[in-house]
Amino acid sequence: MTGTRTPNPNPNPTRDRDPEPTDTLTVDTVIVGAGAAGCVLAARLSADPNHTVLLLEAGPDHGPFDPGRWPAELLDARSAARGHDWDLAAPPCCARARVVGGSSAHNGCWATLGAAADYDAWRPPSGGAITHETLRPHLAEAMATLRVRTVPSEDQTPWHHAVIEAAGALGLPFLPDVNAADAREGIGWVPLNAVGRTRWHAAFAYLDPARDRPNLRVLADTHADRLLLTGDRATGVAAVHAGRPLTVRAGTVVLACGSYGTPPLLIRSGIGPEPELRRLGAPVVLPLPGVGENLTDHGSLGLMLDPTSVLAERMPDAAESYFAQSLVKARSSRAVDDDWDLHIVPSAGPAEDAQGFYNGPLSAGLYVFVMAPRSRGRVRATSLDPTAPPEIDHGFFTDPEGHDIRVVLDGVDLARDLASAGPLAGLAGVRRATAAEREPAAVRAAASGYWHPVGTCAMGPEDDPMAVAGPDGRVHGLANVHVADASLMPVIPRANTHLTTVAVASLLAERLTTTGVAAG
Repeated sequence: MTGTRTPNPNPNPTRDRDPEPTDTLTVDTVIVGAGAAGCVLAARLSADPNHTVLLLEAGPDHGPFDPGRWPAELLDARSAARGHDWDLAAPPCCARARVVGGSSAHNGCWATLGAAADYDAWRPPSGGAITHETLRPHLAEAMATLRVRTVPSEDQTPWHHAVIEAAGALGLPFLPDVNAADAREGIGWVPLNAVGRTRWHAAFAYLDPARDRPNLRVLADTHADRLLLTGDRATGVAAVHAGRPLTVRAGTVVLACGSYGTPPLLIRSGIGPEPELRRLGAPVVLPLPGVGENLTDHGSLGLMLDPTSVLAERMPDAAESYFAQSLVKARSSRAVDDDWDLHIVPSAGPAEDAQGFYNGPLSAGLYVFVMAPRSRGRVRATSLDPTAPPEIDHGFFTDPEGHDIRVVLDGVDLARDLASAGPLAGLAGVRRATAAEREPAAVRAAASGYWHPVGTCAMGPEDDPMAVAGPDGRVHGLANVHVADASLMPVIPRANTHLTTVAVASLLAERLTTTGVAAG
């Protein structure tokens, strides 16, 4: 392997002159980030009573499930939340939650699976270690633990029933289970990780059963500043807790800060693209050009409709219904296999404002998502300050061949047909498209995402200069630092990414435990 993977034994010493932290904790494993992946890892690794685990979270910890302690918006499964967002000034597609439970405590509770081919596409970058076959039991276990079920009949609205009927008029079959192996095209009710109307997120499902273990500690309100490195090993993490410097000494460091958070932490530690490290004044400890690259999300366009008075009369009180309930899976003219490459998500309810809160007048739309995108973006640190927001460039609809634009326009055409079919035509009108709206510049200007960022620390073989970690999550060039969140995914699944993130964390925890790496 070339020297680009070898830590610099004499990095720029500027960062080493920081005052010595006044507080120190020592554990076997420190997990940075208490989102979906972090909660799974903390529960699994602390199952060994002789192994001490510290889970760090920048946001608050509202404790075990208790409706009296948890904010109502984090409990309400019927609509996505943003009250604990890192940066409300950022576009909604950049949303990420700062709270124990992470974005699983903010999301829309959708629990869908990718196609088997998506996970089999991980075979080459993982050297055969991760495939659909290896992930399948972890995906099934995630669905059971998160208590996944479909939208109950009492919450199904006339709008979504009309969408299903309209889809049938176009020849799209009804899918009793949108996650079934043969559910390649059609429409069905969305599976949700919810108990009643409570968002059953990862902190409730995984962390709560482990909270009383004496070898597990959850430390909230703690910003991870950087890794503490000696040669090819991390000795721990430098952090700030409640305004005081904190040093965490650990035999193993697991990064679970998500696709937007893990790259900046590595960059602040001197690990990443060398020009970025020098620009920020970080020490060049380990040049890894792939850190922050390969950002992938499902680019989208919304086809907004004009609600009629009939829809207004039939819609239930917005506070009493799930905002999104049904899902269309479809194939564009560019589909490369027998599986779907489009999602169409019908919605009707209060309009979304600029910050992503649903509090406006009645709105209706059909949102089209490219599920096998070829466009890539990137994430960068903007400062060595751990509280500074990252720079996020999704790169929606920028692939050189224009593949993603063609796919999304196929989806918009299908959405128009859907809006004009059956009973939907009487609930909302659709205006004619203009040629200008189909121009690439117009598509990019109107683009958004699906809140599914992956890939910014992608797994791959050590001789791939853009790969950041191996199939066990171990960062190339470091002996005891592992990435275990969605940033590790080399290929995005054709689904929302919550279940897959949980499954990946579960698989990596199993392998860390089996190999003894997590024992330090």
